[in-house]
Amino acid sequence: MNNYKVILVEDEYPARTVFRHMIEQRSDLFTFSGEAEDGQEGLELFLQNKPQLIVTDITMPGMNGLDMLREIESSGLPRPQIVILTCHQDFHYAQQAIHLKADSYLIKDDCLSDPELLTRTLEELTRKAVSLEETREKQMLLEQRVRSSEIEIEQGLFLEMLRNPANESSWLQSLEQAGIPVGRGRFRALVLELDRSSLRFSMDQLEELKLWQFAGVNVLKELLDNQGVGKVVTLDQGRFFAIYTDERRLEASGLMEQILESFASNLKIGAIALEYVFEAGTGSDAGTLKKLASAAYPFFYQANQTLTGEEWQQSLKFQRIPEPNSRFWIKVLKTALLESHLSLSALDQQRSAFYHQAAEQHWEPEQIKSLYLRVFLELSQFIVDAEGAADLEASCRKKLEECQTFHSVHDAICSSFRKLQLLQGEGTKLDASMSRIIRRMHEDLAYPYKLEELAASINYSVPYFSSMFKKTVGESFIQYLTRLRIERAKLLLLTSDQKTFEIAEAIGFENYRSFNRIFKKETGFSPSDFRRIGASAEASV
Repeated sequence: MNNYKVILVEDEYPARTVFRHMIEQRSDLFTFSGEAEDGQEGLELFLQNKPQLIVTDITMPGMNGLDMLREIESSGLPRPQIVILTCHQDFHYAQQAIHLKADSYLIKDDCLSDPELLTRTLEELTRKAVSLEETREKQMLLEQRVRSSEIEIEQGLFLEMLRNPANESSWLQSLEQAGIPVGRGRFRALVLELDRSSLRFSMDQLEELKLWQFAGVNVLKELLDNQGVGKVVTLDQGRFFAIYTDERRLEASGLMEQILESFASNLKIGAIALEYVFEAGTGSDAGTLKKLASAAYPFFYQANQTLTGEEWQQSLKFQRIPEPNSRFWIKVLKTALLESHLSLSALDQQRSAFYHQAAEQHWEPEQIKSLYLRVFLELSQFIVDAEGAADLEASCRKKLEECQTFHSVHDAICSSFRKLQLLQGEGTKLDASMSRIIRRMHEDLAYPYKLEELAASINYSVPYFSSMFKKTVGESFIQYLTRLRIERAKLLLLTSDQKTFEIAEAIGFENYRSFNRIFKKETGFSPSDFRRIGASAEASV
């Protein structure tokens, strides 16, 4: 039997000393956690120690024992077991003590004539507490098993419907019978996944995953019950699928935020979700619900939103990346990663631009992952023999497999690339002044940079500046500036509606004809042809 914490509240010092000695004699059963001489001190002692047992007098100066018990009752903390000690045999006090759910009512004189009466009473109360706790645990275990069985039955019915079209109508009928008007009425569907980047366990640990899925279903059901009728199903890999009515439409708009907050606060796990509104049901076809539940990448380009109308259908359709676009973005991302130590803002700009075009065209998530992996592998080829490189590549592949969103893919590759750089060692330290100039060039390509002006700005001679610049970036100043401007032009041609002369001006070409000439020399196409070829390649997919 575990030691139970006990506090004693008694205003008379001699009596308090005797009763404290009685309790301390049974240190094998009780831990004496303190004493107080009035109800106010007793209340503070209870809030500080949260004991399982309180032994208290009734009549005391200031706050009496009964008022103290009323304060404890309203504190919201777990209720302790209470032993009332008093000189009074007035039944009025006993009635109040019973009303306050006191567990025992002892006369002080009886305790003094029988020195073991108090501890026998406390021991009996602890035995009852243990028995009650065991009963509660058994009841909770039984409820969990029943609940788990219900979850597995619901999951089995849903998965059978997914696998066998012949079972669709019976499953839809079961939803209608439960009060969800999937056939022709308004209802909502929610697809939610545990955010794998926030998990404290591996998705391969099936028993651990099953435990968290059970907890997740409970969180979802509790919140959905406040909206109306609902059904929650757990699927593979930490995914949940819920179908429910929104009888309280005004509150439904904030439901997803409540769910995500509950997962974060109650389970300490992040989650990502999408909610879909069906205004006029699905008819007798469960295909739409099946697509939602089984979609491979529902959150890749958008998450934590409510979609209506045709938006949800569009969110599940993907297109292949045209080869010209693939080659373009591989080159852009490689350059941005290699130069990320010079300009982090450039890397963020490339991420934003790539995401914008990929989301707009709804490119295949698996292709996006392959593109990023190709970038990483091409950058790592120079140190394939370095110790730890093979493990890093395996780790990178594993991270990419688990990525659920575009941004998690980008972050995974950036993280792996930073580790790759550490394997290379520190390398040559860059000149701080040169780094500032290169960063400025990335951030403001419209400025008419001149070699002589830049060299003078840091008190370098032109030859020394040219030498240091090439040593830093691997290209001459003119080659590097031209490449930056052409890469930015290609990006703007494919991702914006700006006119060609506007792009030329934005990247620092004062002469529009000079821009056309240099662009064609570097790419083999005129700016307008480059834009047209990119557009036609996307349209043909």
